[in-house]
Amino acid sequence: MPAYNKKKSFIRAILCALHIAAFGLISLSASLSNAQSEIEAEPKQYVKIRLLAEKSQIAAGEEIWIGIEQSIAPHWHTYWQNPGDSGSSAKVDWDLPEGFNIGEIIWPTPKKIPYGPLANYGYENNVVLLQKLKAPHTLPEGPIALSADIELLVCKEICIPEFGTYELTLNDPSALDEDNAAFFEVAHAQLPQVMDWDASYTEHENMFNLRLHIQDQDLLARMEGQDIALYPLNWGILNNPADNTATVNIEDQTLIISQPRGDRALAAIDSFRSVIDFTSQDGARHSYRFTAAQEGSLVASNDAAETQSDAVSEEAYTNTNTKNAHLAASNTTLLIALWSALLGGLILNLMPCVFPVLSIKALSLVKIAEKEPALARMHGLAYTAGVVLSFLIVAGALIALQAGGAQIGWGFQLQNPAIVGALAYLLFLVGLNLIGAFEVSPRFAGIGNRLTQGQNINSSFFTGILATLVATPCTAPFMGAAIGFALVQPAYIGLIVFAALGFGLALPYLALSFMPALQKILPKPGAWMDRFKEFLAFPMFASCIWLVWVVSRQTGDAGVLTLLAGFTLIGFTVWLIRHLPHQGRRRHVAQILIIIASIAVIALLPSATSHKQHSIGAPSQITGTEKFGEVFSEEQLEYYLQADDPVFVEMTAAWCITCKYNHAVAINTKATKALFAQNNVRFMIGDWTNQDPAITKYLKKFGRNGVPLYVYYGPRQDNGERPEPVLLPQILTPGIIKSHF
Repeated sequence: MPAYNKKKSFIRAILCALHIAAFGLISLSASLSNAQSEIEAEPKQYVKIRLLAEKSQIAAGEEIWIGIEQSIAPHWHTYWQNPGDSGSSAKVDWDLPEGFNIGEIIWPTPKKIPYGPLANYGYENNVVLLQKLKAPHTLPEGPIALSADIELLVCKEICIPEFGTYELTLNDPSALDEDNAAFFEVAHAQLPQVMDWDASYTEHENMFNLRLHIQDQDLLARMEGQDIALYPLNWGILNNPADNTATVNIEDQTLIISQPRGDRALAAIDSFRSVIDFTSQDGARHSYRFTAAQEGSLVASNDAAETQSDAVSEEAYTNTNTKNAHLAASNTTLLIALWSALLGGLILNLMPCVFPVLSIKALSLVKIAEKEPALARMHGLAYTAGVVLSFLIVAGALIALQAGGAQIGWGFQLQNPAIVGALAYLLFLVGLNLIGAFEVSPRFAGIGNRLTQGQNINSSFFTGILATLVATPCTAPFMGAAIGFALVQPAYIGLIVFAALGFGLALPYLALSFMPALQKILPKPGAWMDRFKEFLAFPMFASCIWLVWVVSRQTGDAGVLTLLAGFTLIGFTVWLIRHLPHQGRRRHVAQILIIIASIAVIALLPSATSHKQHSIGAPSQITGTEKFGEVFSEEQLEYYLQADDPVFVEMTAAWCITCKYNHAVAINTKATKALFAQNNVRFMIGDWTNQDPAITKYLKKFGRNGVPLYVYYGPRQDNGERPEPVLLPQILTPGIIKSHF
C-alpha cells in the first residue's frame, strides 16, 4: 500500500502540473497570435518622405521645383533609376488639380552599393528627387492641394517595400510664405551636369570601351589620375559587380574607359546613356551625364528631357508585370486530389520526423498482436482516429483563418515560435520517458510508458495526435497539389481531402493492426524491445535540437536562451518526480514546486517570441551555408523576368525538413552551382520560416499552400517570349534540376 500511495501521489502531481501547463499554453498561443497581429499591423518605416515646394505660392503659368526628400535609416538604402543587379527604383504617381502638369523625375548621382556578388546603384542617408511643376494659365481660388502615391524599395540585408500617400498644399493664405531656394540649391548641386560631349562606344573581347572627347582642358586635368565611376542608365550593358573604377587614359583630349560587359546585347540599345563620376584632389565630387553612340553611327541627342524619357521607358520595361503562372488546381479533380493526399500521407511515414513515432507504436503491436488480435485492431482504429481528427482540426483552423483574410498556408502553426518551442518540450519529454527517466499514468497515455506497452486504447489515440504534430514540418510528394486543391474548394471538400491525407499517414499501422499476414513481418517480442525503445529516444532528442535551431531562426539568440532555460526546468521537474516524498508536508511542497516549474516552462515561451525578427516582407536573411542565392522579392523577380536569363526560385522554411534535405542534397552542391553559373541562372530563395504574406501570395499562384516549392523560368526564346514556368517535384535530386537545362 505505501508503494501504491507513493505512485498515486506521483500521478496526481504530474496530472495537475500538465493540466495547468496545457491551459497556459492554449491561452498563451491566443495572446501571442493577437500580439503578433498588432506588431505586423504597424511595420517600421525605414524611409521618411517629405514633399517640399521651391516656394509656397505659385502664380498662373509659373513653373516651380518640387522636391521628394528621402530620409533613409542608417545602413539602409533606396535605388537609382537603374537599380543595378537588383532592387527597384522609386515610383511616384501624382494626383494633381486640373490643368497642372509635372515633369519626369530628375535623379541625383547615385553611389555604388556592393551586395555580395552583385552591385546596385542607389542612395543612403538622404536624397532629394526633383520634378518641375507647371501651373495652368488660370488658377483656382484658395489653397491648391497636391498629393503623390510613392512606392519604393528599401534594403539592407533584406528588402522591404514601403509606400504611402503624401500631400503638399500651395497658395494657402493661412500659411507663411516660404522660400526654399537654399534647400533646392543644395539639391541641384547633387544632380549630374548634362554634357554635350562627342562620345562613342565599342565592344572588344567582352569589354565595353567608351571614348569621351572632352575639350575642357581644366576638366581633363582634374580627371587625371582619379578613379572614374560609370553609372549606366541602360541596364545590363555593363558588368555591375566588376570594379568599375578605371585608370584614366587620356589621349588627344579623349577620355578612354574600359569595363567588363554585362549580359545584355549592345544591339538592344540605340545609344548608351550614363553618368560619369569622380572626386577631385580637393575632395569635391563631380558628375556628368552624357549620351554616347555606337562607333560608326550618328551621335544620339543629349537633350535632358530625352535622357529622362529613355530612363523612364527602360524602368517601365524592367518593371512590366509578367504573366502569372497559375499552374494551380484547374486540372485537378477531387478523385486525383484524394489519391494524391492518400499517397502523400503514406510517404510521410518514411520522413525522419514521423518514423520514430511509428516505430514506437510498432513496438506496442509486437506485444499484443498474437495474443489479443481484437485489441490490436482497436489500437489501429484509435491511432487512425487520432491522426485523422488532428488533421481535420489543423485543416479547419487553416480554412477558417484563410476565409477571414489571413495570408497563411500549410504549416502556419510552426511560424509561431511559441508552438515550435512547445513541440520541442513535448519531444524532449517523450525522449526522457523512452530512456526511463520517469513514468506517468495511463491517464496521460500519449507520452508515458503505456505508449510503448500499448495496453490502453487512449495511448494509440494520443500517439496519433503526436504523429500529426511532428508530421506537419514535413512535405511528401503528392501533398502539395492535394493541399493546394483542398484550400480552393468549399470547406467540406477541403476537409475530405485533409481526412484522406491523415488516413494515408495512419494506414500502415492500421493495416498492421487488421492483417495477421502483415503482422508476421514484425520481429518476435524479447529483451531487445527495451533497448530499441531506449534507442528511439535519440531521434526525439535530435528533433529537439532541430526545433531549437528553428526557434533561433525565428527569434535570435534571446529566444534560444529562454528555450534552453525551459529544458533546464523540465529536467528539474523530472528530478523532483523521481524524489517526490510519498507523504507529509514535504510531498505538498514538492507538488507545488512541480506546478511552478511546469508553469515557468510555458511562461518562458513568450519571451522567445518577443524577440521575433522582421524578415523580408519578407524572407529572412540568407546566412551560413545558404549564401548561395539571393533573397526573394516579387519586385526583383519581375525585374529578372524582363531580361533573358533563366530564373530558379526556391521557397523554403527552417522548420521544413523536406526543404532542408532538398537544399543540401540537390541545390547547394558543387554540381548545381556550376550548372547555374554556366547557364547564367538567377537563383532566388524565399524564406517562409516566419509569416510572410508576399510568399504566401506567390505560393498560391501555383496552387500551393505550403513549402517546399521550386519554380524554374526558362530563358527567353528567339521570338522574345519566355516559356511557361515549370514546377519541379517536392523531392529533388541534382539530376531533376539538370534535366531542365
